[in-house]
Amino acid sequence: MPKTTLIFAALLIALGLGAFAFSSTGTALLPAYLGVVLAALAGLAIAFDGARKALMHVAAVVALLGMLAPAAAFAVRAEQMSPMAFWVNFGMLALSAGLLVLMVRSFVAARRAATPGGGDPSR
Repeated sequence: MPKTTLIFAALLIALGLGAFAFSSTGTALLPAYLGVVLAALAGLAIAFDGARKALMHVAAVVALLGMLAPAAAFAVRAEQMSPMAFWVNFGMLALSAGLLVLMVRSFVAARRAATPGGGDPSR
């Protein structure tokens, strides 16, 4: 999962830097900041195998926050957003949500693999 997180982090960084290149506003870098945090967590998870589970759970919380921030922006001021701000927020929301879904699926699969009987309560 750390390698997948690094891919999503790179995409978020590219989104933020691309938005900043076109708009030159500091808020355009928000996806990049999120990507840097996710990249750092993934890098630490790769380096410290014993802490991988905890670091990936922290990364899942970061991805959740990365999903909630643009969702809240849409709820509060979607009509007032410029087209670029709309699409950058949408991209951050989609990338964060996609990563979170993949992480939850990975956590569930790991839990089932660790449980005797494959996690089936009927056994």
